[in-house]
Amino acid sequence: MKIAIVGATGVLGKNLIALLTKHRYEVLVLVRSVKKAKNILPPQTKVAEYDLLNEEDDDKLPSLLEGCDCVIHVATSIPTDFNKHGAWDTNNRLRTEGTKKLIDASLIAGVKRYIQQSVVMAYSDGGDEWINEEHPLDETPDRELICAPVIEMEELVKNIPGNRMDWFILRGGIFVGKGTFQEKTLQDLKDGLNIVTGNGENFVSFIHVADMAGAILRSVENETGNIILNIVDKPVKQIDYLEILAEKIGAVSPVQNSKLPTPPSFRCSNLRAQYTINWKPTHSILPL
Repeated sequence: MKIAIVGATGVLGKNLIALLTKHRYEVLVLVRSVKKAKNILPPQTKVAEYDLLNEEDDDKLPSLLEGCDCVIHVATSIPTDFNKHGAWDTNNRLRTEGTKKLIDASLIAGVKRYIQQSVVMAYSDGGDEWINEEHPLDETPDRELICAPVIEMEELVKNIPGNRMDWFILRGGIFVGKGTFQEKTLQDLKDGLNIVTGNGENFVSFIHVADMAGAILRSVENETGNIILNIVDKPVKQIDYLEILAEKIGAVSPVQNSKLPTPPSFRCSNLRAQYTINWKPTHSILPL
């Protein structure tokens, strides 16, 4: 089976390619910098130059995907400063414009399966209740910047003609593991800069990047399709997670600021993924 991946040089992409290569899949990566990709990816990985957001590259995409059985979209551009003006523009374009281009080109090329990375953070606040895949995504104006592109992206995938190509939408939790924002959280705790926002009782759903890669592999191999899955570990409360991290590295407990708003609560269930693609997390969400 030949698999094409967009987003190969990111933290998830590197974990995914290592896993697919280990299972002897033929992997083609579409990247902006061929030189960078060849320096960090397994030598047997086929590399093609392609920029998902460059209109001049659009015409060559269907031919690049010819002969591929599966296309995987894991390209993101998460900003380091969430509040900077325009910080989310590139990421949101990848989710909307990029997804449409990949789907259209995949259909032209005769690809049989399309896999889309999504996020559980687009759900509406669930409080203490468990969130499954039927829980509504957040369409409120307060979270429109983050959630609206995710909603648009998922609609594009769900509208793929079922008789031409099947699909998976994998809603991942917040990534932990080497190379993720967890490393910044640990450093902030060491420096005494981490703050528990609000009451800290909101649930957070994490997932180790290696387990997210494992879920994508299971989706490649599974006989079913046209399904949305939560790919998360056991949810934890924000305050509990940060206090456990602080204790683990010998840092003082983080400061709590109850005047700040408590973030939305995502107590997400992974039961459907367990039963549908025979997947479960095997890596700890805590650093070793």
